[in-house]
This record gives sequence, C-alpha cells and structure tokens, in this order.
Amino acid sequence: MIKKFILFLLIPFFALAQTNPFVISPEKAFDYLNNKEYIFIDTEDKMSFEKEHIKGAINIDVMYLQDIAIKNGEKQKCNYLPLCPDTSKKIFSEKGISKDKTVIIYYKTVPHKASYLWFVLYTMGFPEEKLKILDGGFKLWKEKKLPTETGKERKIKASSFQPNPRYDAVAPLKEVLQYANYVITYGKRPKGTILIDVRHFLEYAGKQPMREIKRAGHIPGAKFLYWKWFSGKKHTFKPVEKIKKQIKKLKINLDDTIILYCTIGNRSSFAYLGFRLAGAKKVKIYTGGWYEWGNREDLPIVEPRR
Repeated sequence: MIKKFILFLLIPFFALAQTNPFVISPEKAFDYLNNKEYIFIDTEDKMSFEKEHIKGAINIDVMYLQDIAIKNGEKQKCNYLPLCPDTSKKIFSEKGISKDKTVIIYYKTVPHKASYLWFVLYTMGFPEEKLKILDGGFKLWKEKKLPTETGKERKIKASSFQPNPRYDAVAPLKEVLQYANYVITYGKRPKGTILIDVRHFLEYAGKQPMREIKRAGHIPGAKFLYWKWFSGKKHTFKPVEKIKKQIKKLKINLDDTIILYCTIGNRSSFAYLGFRLAGAKKVKIYTGGWYEWGNREDLPIVEPRR
C-alpha cells in the first residue's frame, strides 16, 4: 500500500521531467488562437500558405530568410548570426513581431523549418519562454479538426522589433577551422569540444554531391548524427527521456561544447533543440555550414573514399 502511495506521488514528477519546453500542443495553442498576445507563424512558401493555413496566422518563409542571408553574405558579415540584426529588425518589425508577444511557429513539410525560425528569433534575443513550436505541425492541427483558412495574409500592424544578438549560440568559421586543424595535427578532437554533422549519411560520406556546392565530404573530426534521429513519428520530437537515454548511448558528453552543422543551418537548428532537450548547455550552430565550407577550396575536408 505504501509503495503504491509513493508511486502515485511520483507520477506528477515523472510527467514534469518529460515535458518539452520548446513545443506547445495543438489543443493548448488553440486556446490562444484569438489572443492578441500570441502570433501564429506559417514557415512555408507563399503559395503553400495561401492554399491553407491556421486561421489568423502570418507567413514567414524560412527559405526566403536563407536566400537573403546567402545573397547578402549576412552570416559572414555579422559573426555568423543567421541574419544581421538590422535585417532581422526590418523583417520582423514588418511582420508585427515584438518581444512582448508569444510566437507559435508551425511547419507543414519538415520540422526544421519551424526550428530554424525559432533559432533565428532566439539568436536575435527573443525570450526563449515566448518561442513555441506547434507540436506535430500543421498535420496534427488538422487531425484535431482545428480551424484553418485559405487566402492571402491578413493586414499586419508593424511593430518595433529590437534585436539583442546571442552570439554564444553560433560558431564562426574561425572556431570550426581551429577544431579541424587540431584534429589534423593531433589525430584527435580537442578536449571539451565536439563537432557534429547532422546531414544525411550520404552527404557526410561525400557520396551525394549537392547543387551549388563544389566539394563533397565532411569537416575533419566531425561526428555523424542524422538530424531526424531527434524527431518523433507523430509528434515533433521524441519523448525527452528517450532522447536523453539515446544520447548517453552515443557517448556524447553533454558538458562539452557541441557545435552542429548541416548545409545552411535548417537541419542543425532541429538538432540544436534536441541537444538542449537532452540537457546540453553549450550548443552552437556553424551557420555557414557545408554551403560555405564545401565551396571554400582552402578549407580542409575528409573526401569520399574511392
């Protein structure tokens, strides 16, 4: 009887331990649908948005953000932030986003579209507790038969978004190059830091050349961990406790500085949140990614085996 009573008391504790602070359920998000203190953001392209979106949502195409960053060399100009502060101020102010609002971000196709916008806003100083990803994305929202609409984006009242960059969330090229050179020189990674490639294994192995990128392979010393490893089947992420247990099996020290990279930062952003869920405190993204590294012939790579 006493054991049963103790177990009953522990149930809320276990439930709390497994909660994911980065997501919000469709049911809970629905409670805020008409609340002016909340903004729903669709991260797909304009055509997809106008075809159908959550009622009252606004549209920020994350690939458009990447296009701007690449075209203007924003990452390189602004110490590898995903966007320069002035650019983010203009874009997010036009979309009526301010730090006194809570943002609920959702995806229709791949979850890293939502996590990338989360990361961009986070690096611009947006309060973490006010950044949420819709669990299960648009698909789960529709499965719950929650309200959607079609047509163009509603008229938006501009705000005054004030960036306050978090440079500790990004790793500049110089830092990653120092890591690679250490590995080349000493045959092992520097103590206290680990570099992780979250692309598909064929990309990591250099067996899948990519359009607009000159070279295939990976950065010397990079460990492979596919970004989808963190994703759930129906929900955005696997349960928190499961992620923690599997990270332990991979023998990745969560006290180390963890630097992630993919091609342009989208997939890395999803893994970034996955590692944060596991308890890592020092996680960074090399936002230049393989798009920059693979196109710079002066940078060292591990080429595919012949």
